[in-house]
Amino acid sequence: MAKLLKKVKGTLLISVSVIFFLWFSSFVPNHRGPKMADLGVTKVVIDAGHGGHDPGNLGTGRYKQSEKDIALDVSLQLGDYIQRAFPDVDVIYTRKEDKFVTLKGRTEIANKINADVFISIHCNSAANTAAYGTETFVMSMTKVKANLELAQRENSVVLLEENYEQTYGGLDPNDPEAMIVHQIAQSVHMDQSLSLSAKIQDQYRERVSRRDRGVKQAPYWVISFTTMPSILTELGFLTNKEEEDFLITENGKVYMASAIYRAFKEYKAEIEGVEFNVADFDKPIETETTKGQDSEVTKPVETPTEFRKEPVRYKIQLMASSKKIELMPANFNGLDEVKEYEVQGLYKYTVGEVTDYKKAVSLQRAVREKAFPGAFIIAFHQGKRIPISQALEITKAQNQAN
Repeated sequence: MAKLLKKVKGTLLISVSVIFFLWFSSFVPNHRGPKMADLGVTKVVIDAGHGGHDPGNLGTGRYKQSEKDIALDVSLQLGDYIQRAFPDVDVIYTRKEDKFVTLKGRTEIANKINADVFISIHCNSAANTAAYGTETFVMSMTKVKANLELAQRENSVVLLEENYEQTYGGLDPNDPEAMIVHQIAQSVHMDQSLSLSAKIQDQYRERVSRRDRGVKQAPYWVISFTTMPSILTELGFLTNKEEEDFLITENGKVYMASAIYRAFKEYKAEIEGVEFNVADFDKPIETETTKGQDSEVTKPVETPTEFRKEPVRYKIQLMASSKKIELMPANFNGLDEVKEYEVQGLYKYTVGEVTDYKKAVSLQRAVREKAFPGAFIIAFHQGKRIPISQALEITKAQNQAN
């Protein structure tokens, strides 16, 4: 570890013009940088998309419920899970009923209370009714046409707001060029946002058997104007009959809320540098809906014997970038032996590789103290990145077999 960490060479200074600061602060008061890890995750804002006279997408038209209803039900269930598991965490909702909230109003709720994380919940739609699966977004300017069109569709809700030209100061939220300046402010939270997004997608795939369409980037308003790690998750396509049939049910909503909750729990432990027990992590939260059921949401991840032979490898992720960064210590606050891997057009940078989780936690703390306060642990098995919870299960099974 001593070999890995060298003296930090200088300080990275980011200069932003006074004009930009004054203009941007009118939208996001109390802008701040990433919180230090020891402050923990104590305030979470849950944003149920749409509401009131904005129904969101209507799906196939076979049901009375639309996107706004499903998003609200899942949001309330998620908040209930978090409050019961973590009484010390404040859960704030942008809406708890069927009412309309402006996009600016949603971000202001999170920014004014200095929230630690912002989770926006939506349902997808597509002209192609065969499209299905889950995906989670972080803020970024993107050249991917499909992602840009999806963001523009969600952002177009501003047209339903009274005096929207005055409210948004003439800024067109559907114009990516007009919003590019916000990439600078939100980028300081990119690593944490990506981490939470990846965990949510892992849980959708591993616990609820949903198709994983991946973590993506798009200029959504609500995750562009927040000043904390922020994600927008799409639970599935209501324009797909099978997926709509699942999401419209109480069980479907409970399963999806449970998946997001588990991802939040893992993310919270990661940010706070807390070691969590896999048995406690997988303890089901009972509701009236899930009592007595053998829910696939709560059953352990299966780890066949042949899958357990190779040890899990833990690494510390430092950052992610849409552009390649030269692997030299000066670019990573003095750290050497930095490695790179690419996922869906994003370049991610890590240091260290250990097979013991406790050693990974110690390494994470050292990296946070000396170079990257937002560094977090990731796990790989047989060349594939896996959730920390699954990594601990595999390690536990290996130890029991020896």
